[in-house]
Amino acid sequence: MRRSGCLLAVLLLLAVGCSRSGLRDAGDLTAAQLDAAGQSRCSVVKDPDKPLIVEWSGMDAAELEARLLRGVVAVRYEDCEMEVLRGCTAPGHYTYAQTTTGSQSIHIGSLDELLINIPLGLAQLGGRVERGEALELDMVVVGRYEAPRPGYTAAELSGGPECARATHVVTGVSLGAFRLSSVEDSARSGGGAGLAGAAEDTIEVLKESPPNMLEACAQVSTADDPRRNVCTAPIRLEVAPISAHAEALAGSQQFLRPPDLDKREVQSMDLSGSLAAHQAYDVAVKVQADRRATPERHTEAWCALAAIEQDNPYLAQARELCDRWRDHTTVLRQSEARMIHDYDNLRVLLELRGVPVEAQERAAASFLVTHSGLSADAYPRIRAVERAKRRLGRGDRTSLPSFSTAAAGEPPPVDSQLRTSLIDRRSYRKALSLGVQPRWIPQGYALGGTVLGRVNYVHEVGFEVAYAQYAGYGPRWRYILAMARYERVYRPHKVFRPYIGASFGALIPIGPMTCAQAPRPCAAPAGVVTLNGGARVSLTPWLSLVAQGFAGAMTARPFFVGGVSGGIEFTIPTGRDWPQ
Repeated sequence: MRRSGCLLAVLLLLAVGCSRSGLRDAGDLTAAQLDAAGQSRCSVVKDPDKPLIVEWSGMDAAELEARLLRGVVAVRYEDCEMEVLRGCTAPGHYTYAQTTTGSQSIHIGSLDELLINIPLGLAQLGGRVERGEALELDMVVVGRYEAPRPGYTAAELSGGPECARATHVVTGVSLGAFRLSSVEDSARSGGGAGLAGAAEDTIEVLKESPPNMLEACAQVSTADDPRRNVCTAPIRLEVAPISAHAEALAGSQQFLRPPDLDKREVQSMDLSGSLAAHQAYDVAVKVQADRRATPERHTEAWCALAAIEQDNPYLAQARELCDRWRDHTTVLRQSEARMIHDYDNLRVLLELRGVPVEAQERAAASFLVTHSGLSADAYPRIRAVERAKRRLGRGDRTSLPSFSTAAAGEPPPVDSQLRTSLIDRRSYRKALSLGVQPRWIPQGYALGGTVLGRVNYVHEVGFEVAYAQYAGYGPRWRYILAMARYERVYRPHKVFRPYIGASFGALIPIGPMTCAQAPRPCAAPAGVVTLNGGARVSLTPWLSLVAQGFAGAMTARPFFVGGVSGGIEFTIPTGRDWPQ
């Protein structure tokens, strides 16, 4: 029914070229070129499991609507390319869910933006963008179809040999209306803009479904059933990969636990196989024992062993663990995504003062029950909800902290049995630190301690008091060093935590004030300002080693002062952010 040629268009636009009159035929492209294009371009898709399908033709969209009414749809979805398999279906039927009407507009001005937002439409729309046209996509979502389950197995598909090509099942469809327009700059196209002064852009409606109904669909209320009118155009699909095991469905508690390896099998290595099989098996066993390895790394190791089919005495075991680690990874990542989505909704709910505390507590309890398969030790969101539920149970209103999600390419958290989360493990959100930090400077030294208060993991404010002997001018005098400090900590949840900051204070003389060698000046109070930079090595959340360098100026001679310091620091968590 449908094959959106993302790979084909990429090569036409980048490798082969694109003419001003439109896209060229791709008959000369090789399989190697297609593979290279898929690897280089489709990796930038923003949300590959939720592709927009607004560029589909009217016949394809209509046929998809009809198939959605007959059963759960199976598709082949690989390398930024989707094909709906006509004869292959999964058990069950979609149910309609009414949603609050939501509108969204997307501006696309480059091929990268087109691929990120509408990856399946690059073949149809890439030529326009390449010619300098911009695309405007306006959407209104009024409802959705949902499959009865979040995942299916290959054994459950029916439809004959065609099902062997299925890779995903459509688990959700966003319904509503959309308008896709092309905006061409008249001045860029050379349409005589200079004669009329400011030129107007040329807007062409490429597709609108339903026709002339976007504004009307935006007025649909939650009390209306859009299926009774025409606001039922498929806009976005949600797909889930087909699993190999029936247990790896619906966030199964069993498959949220990482597969283990029988220790007896590790000890009884069969030496009759090939050297490559033994080497791959040794790598897989080491990865299995590494608690810091991600589920993806486990899957890669066992599947690499399963790929060796000749002279491999571990083949059956490797295939089993390959499938189970793959299923565990799929279920874990899906459960994490659902948990993050539910957490964001719950955070908004707790901020609404019009909602009773009892209803907020029930929502928090429902969240914890729904995501009980995820360990609270590994996920700070779950710990935050547990703390919030306890406060709500006492009748106190509370809020939930905001967490960044997958920012800057950071991988999502993994199961606690694989790697212990470092958040709240090497750092506390709010804490009080007590430290002993001797200072060494060319003209003397100081022995004392610091008291620092921490806010939001990264800001530390406090003071330092020390006994000092300094001979910068005159004889070696004794002083009290009193300094106020501020520090900005980087990488707050890591073991190695650098920081920069500043200090200001004074050197206050103590002891007899007579001068030993006249006419040199006597000791006098002196102001001190320094810039500091250093790092902490957090051995535990409450114990750190500290080293820093500092440089600055004094109000007495000599004007410049600098040196190094180091010591040990004890941290005590404070406030409601104390880890449970």
